[in-house]
Formats: sequence, structure tokens, C-alpha cells
Amino acid sequence: MEERELHRQFKIRISGIELGKHCFSIDCDKEFFDLAGIDKLLDGHLNLRIEMEKSEKMVDFQCHFEGDITAECDRCLEPVTLPMDFDERLLVKLVSENYRSEEEQEDEIWMMDENTYEIDLFHFVYESIVLALPIRIVHEDDADGNPTCDPEVMRRLEEMNAEATEKEQGTDPRWDALKNIKLD
Repeated sequence: MEERELHRQFKIRISGIELGKHCFSIDCDKEFFDLAGIDKLLDGHLNLRIEMEKSEKMVDFQCHFEGDITAECDRCLEPVTLPMDFDERLLVKLVSENYRSEEEQEDEIWMMDENTYEIDLFHFVYESIVLALPIRIVHEDDADGNPTCDPEVMRRLEEMNAEATEKEQGTDPRWDALKNIKLD
């Protein structure tokens, strides 16, 4: 799909739409991740269901993300597939054109001109996905609590850890004098 066409899916028309609930569905896949610049994700497919409720001065977006993503394991660098299932909400307050009060702006509420034709949710979807990713992406441990990462990488990590522990055992004699300092 062309980049423009992909980005266009995230523009939701609000002008001239009847008051009430409206539902949309968008697929976020590898093309979306590449376009959004989410380098951490190698592949995946998330289905985004948007329920938009429009009132006179407010548009409420209830977004449900569901699917799987594939990312690089932080421990062994092999691909790991993670299930994703989360909700996000965005409130858009429609204000008059001359309303620009900075004190009343909130993070959870977007202020937009009431004459706005459409809302671009691309960046909101990007942020929602990135914030839903775990801080540390690793393969799950098995039933015994052992890592299921690439065995060769795990063996090498254990060797490197043992070498580092050996180096820590012996201290530099130049620092031994600091052990005798008494702090009151």
C-alpha cells in the first residue's frame, strides 16, 4: 500500500457526521510500523477497533488494539512474538476558532477548532503502541523458570558473566587504602 494511502486511513472525518456512535477498523502491520518509525518492531499485525462517539462539542474515541507483534529479544537478539491486547481513549474537545487558552490544555484532551474537517489519529496510534510495549522484551521462561532464549547465546552470556565475576573478585591494590577510611 502506498505511504499516502496508509496514512490516510488514520484520518477520521468529523465534519458533517451525525451525532452518536460510529465504528471504524484499521489494520496496523509491518507497513504501519515502518512508516511510523517503530524500529523496535520487526513485524506483526494489530487490529485497531475505534468506536467514536460524537456530541455537540466533544468527540470521544475508544480504541481497542488486539493482535501480535514481533520484536527482537533484548537478551538473545532473536525474534520474539508478543500478544498485544489493550485499550486507549482520546477525548477531543471542539472549541471556537478564537479559543487558545494554554492554561486549560490537558494531556488527555485534545483541543481542536469546531470547524475541523477531520482528525488525524496516526500519531496517537503510534504513541499508544509504543507506550504499550514492555520495557524489556524477552522470550518467556519455561515452566521451571529457565530462559527459552537461543541456547548458544545464553551459554556465551554465562561465560562472560563468570569472567566478569572473576575480575571483580580481585581488587586493584591502589584502592585498598580506601577501605581503611572511617566515616563518622
